[in-house]
Amino acid sequence: MDASKDTKKNGVYMEVKKSLAGLFFFLFGTVVHAATLVSSGPETREMTTRESVIHYPLYKLGEDEDQTGDVFKLRSTEGILNFSFGTRMDQVVERAVFHLKFNYSPALIPIESHIKILLNNEVVKVVSIPKEYSSIPLSIDVPLDPRLITDYNRLELVFIGHYTNDQCEDPLNTTLWADVDSNSDLEMTVAQIPLKNDLGLLPAPFFDSHDNTRLDVPFVFPDAPGLSMMQAAGIVSSWLGKLADWRGSIFPVSMNQVPPGNAVVFATNTVRPGFLHDHPNVNGPVLEIMTNPSDGVSRLLVIFGRNDKDLHTAALALALGHSALSGQLASVVEVKEEDPRKAYDAPRWVRLDRSVKLGELVDTPDKLQVYGLSLLPIRIHMRVAPDVFAWRSQGVPVELKYRYTPPHDVGESRLVMSINHQLVQAFNLRASNEAEDQKIRLPLMDNAVLSGTDQLLIPPYKMWSRDTLSFRFSFAHHKESLCRDTQVGSVRAAIDPDSTIDLSGYPHYAEMPNLSSFATLGFPFTKFADLQETTVVVPNHPTPSDIESMLTILAHLGADTGYPATRYQLVFPGDTAALKDHDVLVIGRAIQEGELQLWKDHMPAVVDSSGRLITQSKRSVNLFYDWLGFDTKPDPDVASMEKYMAGGQLAILTEFESPVTRSRSVISLSAVDDSSMSYALDAIDDPALFNNIRGSVSFIHPHRVDSALVGKIYTIGYLPLWTSIWYPLSMHPILIMILGIFVTVIVAILIWKALRSLAANRMGE
Repeated sequence: MDASKDTKKNGVYMEVKKSLAGLFFFLFGTVVHAATLVSSGPETREMTTRESVIHYPLYKLGEDEDQTGDVFKLRSTEGILNFSFGTRMDQVVERAVFHLKFNYSPALIPIESHIKILLNNEVVKVVSIPKEYSSIPLSIDVPLDPRLITDYNRLELVFIGHYTNDQCEDPLNTTLWADVDSNSDLEMTVAQIPLKNDLGLLPAPFFDSHDNTRLDVPFVFPDAPGLSMMQAAGIVSSWLGKLADWRGSIFPVSMNQVPPGNAVVFATNTVRPGFLHDHPNVNGPVLEIMTNPSDGVSRLLVIFGRNDKDLHTAALALALGHSALSGQLASVVEVKEEDPRKAYDAPRWVRLDRSVKLGELVDTPDKLQVYGLSLLPIRIHMRVAPDVFAWRSQGVPVELKYRYTPPHDVGESRLVMSINHQLVQAFNLRASNEAEDQKIRLPLMDNAVLSGTDQLLIPPYKMWSRDTLSFRFSFAHHKESLCRDTQVGSVRAAIDPDSTIDLSGYPHYAEMPNLSSFATLGFPFTKFADLQETTVVVPNHPTPSDIESMLTILAHLGADTGYPATRYQLVFPGDTAALKDHDVLVIGRAIQEGELQLWKDHMPAVVDSSGRLITQSKRSVNLFYDWLGFDTKPDPDVASMEKYMAGGQLAILTEFESPVTRSRSVISLSAVDDSSMSYALDAIDDPALFNNIRGSVSFIHPHRVDSALVGKIYTIGYLPLWTSIWYPLSMHPILIMILGIFVTVIVAILIWKALRSLAANRMGE
């Protein structure tokens, strides 16, 4: 008996010893890892951290674009919702809580029905359906183990619902539902950890692809930066904007002060922020990573040079070749800039010189495949030049190839193709291949997967500048009798990457002004991805808000094209020569300075310190004339003009034809104060607001945008001869009818005269 007790004690002792040893090695490994993170060159800095709390609402994390609105829907016996989020390279999650709010069907059986919560395929909580039904949404806090959180994470909600205990349960019964509040959120407490001072980590920590939030990187300048320094900053901001893409970006500006957090600094040997006063002079363009003295944790990316020319070279090296950088400091010896970009060749735009494979429009081929019980649609996002003119064309040709597992019910199984939520065509799925040449010949799977090929046309009027092609495979749920069904457990479907869409051969023509094209794709500036025909005008004495606006808009253009703005010009209002043959972007008060003051007469609205000048368009003609077709479009000519003195916040975005060069556009962004300007920058990055930016003027209020079309209509681009004749006439059907009658009469008279002459000749013979 005593031996038995001793054996148990020894066993317990050994287990405790092993646990302590494991804990020691774990802590030792953590310390070593932390030391590695903070190492910077030959010295090792003391590790300091900053904690912060991040909230991710579910509506910002959802993967299914059809799940929008106030709730996410869980349906059938196994409904699934997927949410994705990431953690930054320079952050460690210390605590995570999922605040779940949901409602459910009163018909559910409490014990057997539940919601399973998984984090990266690990079950973290099973939420049982309460026995007593409540019409009020239920709330539950689910702690998440930080050790399960990685760089990329998937939070999954699986609904297991049952409404009866017998064997005749219908998995598609309408009583099987639960709704998850879209305001449910994921709360994470993170600690920032210092990374190595290594250029090889770029673009981190300034941009981290794991971070799905809006990019926010402060830019630090010395007092009164020059044009060349600001132009170099614009190249860097457009590069960061390109990386941020759909996340959006903002670049707060600090003069001579370094804010906490990761930031980008610009300095020369003669003009530099105060904290770099003791930094040694450089002998050429230099890129350097250093610790932020404001918090001791974050990193600064310093763009250094002997002069402004060096800054431009260093900015180009960063934007075009950051992948080759490493170490704490890099001296740029030479930068060979790429050849000027050709029109409409932006990397993120659909090619217009040839047909494009759908596989070229997605990041990875798996984006074109779906599998499971209830298939999500396959979506392909496209960006198309806004001035592609497809008037009177039969449609944009698409050659669609697809594969799928054989359906049980052929009559109710189909593929539905749509664009921008508008139906294009539906195809029935066959139960077997109808032609030998359509079989997919894979070892052991010759008849397991079927294929199809179809030719179709997308109506041009259904296409916008930003388009979403959607392909939804639906496989019918077939019940043979009350208690028997033949629904398959899982099905697979795919769009072949070799499917093509062809936008080549169309002319380029558009009626302007059209601020919608600017808001969605940065057009007309982005016609050339490097902005080689763009001039940006800033005030003679730009404020931090003016510089921030310039940097943020250039980042927006970089995100639209997928290429940094390496060839734009930056000038003051007095440099009128730079405005010729260029599209012009005017920032802030620049429209009130120099020669640009004379442009006010061309603007549909003006906002400055002296007041607000607003013009109103003429009313459209009455319905009788509209029906006759004399003028079916609104008349944008100015009918009245009002001037106001008012308080409150307001920014305006206007577009009009350049007074310097015909068929060139001027877009001006101005505001009554700095806070109003920030609302305008937010609106450009917010899909809920920039869809309301259109016409020739947009009035941007806090959380609201109103637009109007006022002023002269002008055109850009060219049309073939016959199209240039018939397109304007198509707006006036009555005029076409009158011209048709007139031509018919003339032709009839000519024929009559010819016949009379012929008859007279015969009589003379």
